[in-house]
Amino acid sequence: MCRLPHSLPTSSKFVPCLLASSLALCAAVFTPASHAQRHNGLSSPPTAPPQKAGAKSQTIVPVSSGLGALQIALVDYGVPAPQSLTRQLQADDDRTRIAALSALGTPGQYLSRGHVPYPHSIQLELIPLGLTDELDAIVTIELDQHLVSAILVPEGDSWHRIATVLYATPFNEPNTTPATFLHLARSLMQHERYRAVYRATQTSPNGDFTENEAHLRVLNNKLTTLISFVSNARACNVAKHPGCDLTRRWLQPDPVDPTQRSLLVTATGHLAPREAADPLATSETFQQSHLRAFACQPYAFSETTQRYEPTANSGPCPAAALSTNH
Repeated sequence: MCRLPHSLPTSSKFVPCLLASSLALCAAVFTPASHAQRHNGLSSPPTAPPQKAGAKSQTIVPVSSGLGALQIALVDYGVPAPQSLTRQLQADDDRTRIAALSALGTPGQYLSRGHVPYPHSIQLELIPLGLTDELDAIVTIELDQHLVSAILVPEGDSWHRIATVLYATPFNEPNTTPATFLHLARSLMQHERYRAVYRATQTSPNGDFTENEAHLRVLNNKLTTLISFVSNARACNVAKHPGCDLTRRWLQPDPVDPTQRSLLVTATGHLAPREAADPLATSETFQQSHLRAFACQPYAFSETTQRYEPTANSGPCPAAALSTNH
C-alpha cells in the first residue's frame, strides 16, 4: 500500500500531483516480472540476448615432429678440454681410452676392460652454438655400432658436457658417416651463430626409409632442440597407390620476416612402378626431380618454450618461399 508523507497537509494543492506520482511509482514497483524488460526510466534497461557461442579456434598441429632414431641425453658433466679428449681416445692405455669414451657419454657396451675400442673416426668442431662469443665444441666419434656426438661448453678454465647425441647404426653401413649424421648450419635467428643439425635414418627390409632431423643450439648453457621432424621418407608397395610415395621436408627462413619467422616446407611426389625399378631411383637427385606438391607451415621462436612453435597449420606456400633455393 502506498502512503503520502504525513508531513504534507492533505489540503495542499500539490496532493493530486504527488498522488499521481506515487501511484506511478507503485505501479512500477509492482509491475509483473514478465514486463520487467521494458525500459521506462525506473525499471532495468533491456537485457541483451545471450550471445551464441563462437566457433572454436582451430587447433594448430605441427605437420611433423619427432627424433626417430636419434637419442639425446642432457647432462652436466665436467670433462677434459676437447683437444685433450681427442688425444686420449687414441691412447694405447685402455684406462685412458675408457675415461675418454665415458666422458663423451659412450654406451656402456664399449667401456668393458679387455675390449676397449679405438674409434674408427674422430671429428672435432669448434663453433659458437650459444649466445656468447665463446666457441663451443662438438666431438663426434664412429664406433662399431654407434655414432656418438658430445656437445661441450666452456665454463671459465674448464669444460662441461651438456649433452650427447646417439645414433645406433653399424659401421659397415655405407650411407651413414659422421658427415651425414652431423651438419653445421648458420642460425636462422643470429647469422653469426651456428646450429647443429643431426639426421638419422630408419630403413625397412624392402628399402623404405624414414629420416628424422633435429636442430640444436645452446641457450643459457643448456642444449635446446629447436625443432625436429621427418625430413626425408620413401614408402613403396602401397596397395592403393602402386609405386613409391616420396616426402622431403626442410626448414627455411620466411621471406616476409626472415630473422623472426621460418617455414617448414613439405614436398611430396610419387614414383610409378616403372620409375621405382630404375637403378637411379635411389638417387636423391632423381627423387627430388619427382617432387610435385609443396606446402608450408609457418614457425616462430617462442621465448617461453625456447623452441620453434607453429603459428598456423600447414597450407599453400607463398610464391616467394618456393623461389628460395634450399
